[in-house]
Order: sequence, then C-alpha cells, then structure tokens
Amino acid sequence: MTREFIDLDEREILALAIALEEEDSRIYRDFAEKLKANHPAIASILESMWAEEISHHARLLATFKQAHGEHIPFVRRQDVKGFVKRRPMWLNRILQPRRVLATAMAMEAETRRFYREAANTVTSADLRKLLIELADAEEDHQDALVDLTKVKKSAQPRS
Repeated sequence: MTREFIDLDEREILALAIALEEEDSRIYRDFAEKLKANHPAIASILESMWAEEISHHARLLATFKQAHGEHIPFVRRQDVKGFVKRRPMWLNRILQPRRVLATAMAMEAETRRFYREAANTVTSADLRKLLIELADAEEDHQDALVDLTKVKKSAQPRS
C-alpha cells in the first residue's frame, strides 16, 4: 500500500529523507566503484557526492533522534506516491558514464523536489531550514554533474 506525500507527518517525512540519503549514497558509491578504473574523474565526483550524502544522512538522523527518539519508522520511496521508480542500473557490471551521469542528475532533481515540498509541509522552523539547506545542496550536486557533462562533451573528438 502506498500513501500520498501530503498524508505523511513530520516524523515520517524525516524517516523518508533518511532513507533517501542512505539509498542515494549507496548508489553513488556503487557507481564510483564501477567507474574508477576507466573514468576516474566521474568516479571522483560520485565519491564526493557519496560523502556528502552520508553527511546529509547523519544530519537528518541526528535531527530525527533529537525530536522523536531512537525508533525510525520504515518509510521508503516506493511507499509514497509520486516518486519515480528507479531501474537498478547500478547492478550492471559495466556502466556507461553518460547513463550514470543522467541517472545521478535525475536522482538529485527528484531529491531536491522532495526537500522543497517537504520544507513547505513541515511546521518546525528548524526542520524547514534543514530541508531547504539540503535542497540547495542537491541543486549544487546537479550543477556539478551538468558541468562535468559539458566538460565530457567538449573533450570528445568531433566528427
């Protein structure tokens, strides 16, 4: 059974944010590991994104525990209507850098949209501030990926 985003309370929104950051960090780490031998520049960007997602996860976890205690409800993206269903391309043995970058950009856009909507929903000023900061960070990630894509395209030989 899935629920509408509007039906989530602040505790569930925070739990979902924690799950999103954990999932995204693991995906970025998998991408980086598979690309580091042949595409070290892309792998380096993905590793820095992994580290940032881990720090976002830690901030959200600390915020949750301070406000709601130790038990975090099990809420995942597939439990909430409106999230894009992801095909698990990170499980492929060989990854195409272009597809990885496109997937990462889509992930960042979706997470940024989630944080913006969540910030408009919550009543806690501190939580709203954190969600806006995280949305801005996701936008910075997306900008870095766009820049990397432009550099990659300009480095390709023209035919």
